[in-house]
Amino acid sequence: MNIFEYALLCIVFLLAGAGIAVWLSNKNRKGTLQDILSFSGAFLFAILILELFPAIFTGHHHQIGLFVLMGFFLQIGMDILTRGVEHGHLHLHEYEKSRSLILPLFLGLGVHALLDGLPFVGFDVLKESHIHTIYTGILLHKVAEGFTLFMVMNILGKSRNQSLLWIAVFSLITPIGMLLLQSVPFLMNQLNYVLAFAAGSLLHVSITILFESENLHHHGIAWRKLIWIALGIGLAFGLLSFS
Repeated sequence: MNIFEYALLCIVFLLAGAGIAVWLSNKNRKGTLQDILSFSGAFLFAILILELFPAIFTGHHHQIGLFVLMGFFLQIGMDILTRGVEHGHLHLHEYEKSRSLILPLFLGLGVHALLDGLPFVGFDVLKESHIHTIYTGILLHKVAEGFTLFMVMNILGKSRNQSLLWIAVFSLITPIGMLLLQSVPFLMNQLNYVLAFAAGSLLHVSITILFESENLHHHGIAWRKLIWIALGIGLAFGLLSFS
């Protein structure tokens, strides 16, 4: 597939996540979101470790690691704005009490969505490798992102149609990021560094999903979550093994 087809898929997957949230009742949404996050987070984490990191560290440049760290800590900064909404920390009552938090939330989510487009830079350059599997990980993450956005819009009192309209507009951010970055020659010439920066950001998102359990006070992770994690890692390994 080409970059335009992946851009379209990003929009479709994000809207599909919102559609799942629309279909479910309020009481079932949080549990389903955790399942989707666990599966997509595990898949993304496995792809990063098994495929993307080996690819970007092939040249053994220490500067590559610096860009990984930069992406990682930038995502921590984004968490300050979003309060972890993009990886399932839905403290939605905070937005009911203080609407001033809404602008930083969507600003942070917008930057996060833009960063999701970074790995798509240089698609033609990397087509000979299996690097396309990282795109699958990002697409699965878009399902959780769309699901989460619908829940946020719902708590803000938006109607179903209003919510889907705003989510549809938001879904354009990652494709716009892809196309803009794809057209910048400088980024194409520094492809490994761009991928390292994106990998750092995605690494933070995936490990936060996996290892910040909603039941930390029990010093464990629910079996249900472990099953979804195992499925995500298994799918990633299977795709890499047979591609």
